[in-house]
Amino acid sequence: MTERDKLEYLEKQGINVKAAMRFADDSMEFYEQLIDIYLKEYEPKRERLQATYQNPDDEYKVLVHGLKNSSRYLGADELADLFFEHEKAAKAGNVAYILKEFASLLEMWENVNQIFSNN
Repeated sequence: MTERDKLEYLEKQGINVKAAMRFADDSMEFYEQLIDIYLKEYEPKRERLQATYQNPDDEYKVLVHGLKNSSRYLGADELADLFFEHEKAAKAGNVAYILKEFASLLEMWENVNQIFSNN
């Protein structure tokens, strides 16, 4: 798959490729390295989120904050926005929101990971 094909695929999947490439200094090699890191960190970070979401402490806040940023850097804007909502809820102590929306967050995150894995 050519670089152009990869970017077109990601764009069709809802990834903000233009913004992501700006964050990656317009380097496809660097962007792919960022994606690899993101994918490798998925499992351990998912496990930590699942361990902390029912009682969202500082660790949960830090995790969702970091995931918001890394998702945004890769152009997964919708997912980044959802992580941001969880970050705000954790800061406000809105556990009910986190409990209600956690499954949706995990589902969207898994979908984004699949998109990047298929690229």
